[in-house]
Amino acid sequence: MNGSVKIFSRRHVASSVLGAVAALTLTAGSPQAATALRIGSAQVSIASIPVVVAMQQKLFEAEGLNAEIIDFDGGGPAVQALAGGGIDLCICAGDHALRLASRGLGGAVLVALLDKHPYSLLAPAGSPASDLASLRGKAVGITSPGSLTDNTLRFVIQKLGLNPDSDYEIIAAGTGASMRAAIERGSVAAGMFTTPDVQAYMATGKYKFVADFRNLDYMALDLIVVGSWLKANDATAHAVARAIVKAEKLIQTDPKAVEAAVHERFPTLSAELVVTVAHDAAERSLSHDGRAQEAGFKTALEMLRIADPSVKDLSYTDVVAVRYLP
Repeated sequence: MNGSVKIFSRRHVASSVLGAVAALTLTAGSPQAATALRIGSAQVSIASIPVVVAMQQKLFEAEGLNAEIIDFDGGGPAVQALAGGGIDLCICAGDHALRLASRGLGGAVLVALLDKHPYSLLAPAGSPASDLASLRGKAVGITSPGSLTDNTLRFVIQKLGLNPDSDYEIIAAGTGASMRAAIERGSVAAGMFTTPDVQAYMATGKYKFVADFRNLDYMALDLIVVGSWLKANDATAHAVARAIVKAEKLIQTDPKAVEAAVHERFPTLSAELVVTVAHDAAERSLSHDGRAQEAGFKTALEMLRIADPSVKDLSYTDVVAVRYLP
């Protein structure tokens, strides 16, 4: 494996941030000192793969950056840390950039990571459900209220001409194993899963797709920032964008680099699943050039404004910081 990757869980956030401050204090007099970069992650997701590749292949280092990933339990706390300055950037749903921009905080997508919607709705293989409409009157699992999974289900249910509050019971059941447990004990009839859980659970033969949103153009997960950070860190923002775009291009040409990053991020996956997930992510969903697609932006904004009418009708350039892309 090329390079060492620093990844911290949320319980290490405080010590990590203090450590970064101490490191900056000690090296302030040295013009050679690398710029510390704290990248929050809303959850351990496939969207972080370009960031991990940039770390492993020393692309950040080449730009004079010392990057670390800090994992959070969900987008809410990650975005709170971003807005409060506890982290510099966030691997978060594009929805959060839209909300921050709408609230006047200058939320921006610095680099696109995932161009397609990351979630699928799965049910037990023996379930009579064939699509979302057939689950009417049933409990359906989302990760958390106000999340991308919540907004997506409400959006699609309304498109079906149904009411998400009266025709369904939408239940927050967490991610991964927590969602799977909710399905297995019957708390929900179906639940929302993302990569690599989709591939892992489908491989067991015990689950089936009820709805697969992964082909939907969507400003799904991106490297987002706030306006105040961009103003104060113009050169660093350009350096981050260069490193990530190089990583995204490498992902398209070097399967082994992707597999190494997938293994780093999901160490419990079997070797076979690592290959499957790496190929699927590179082929299906990861951005090739860091540029958020306008079609995906429009879908994300429409979906979010249905879920939260207080969000303003923003333009693409209000939110996507294309000027930083190489």
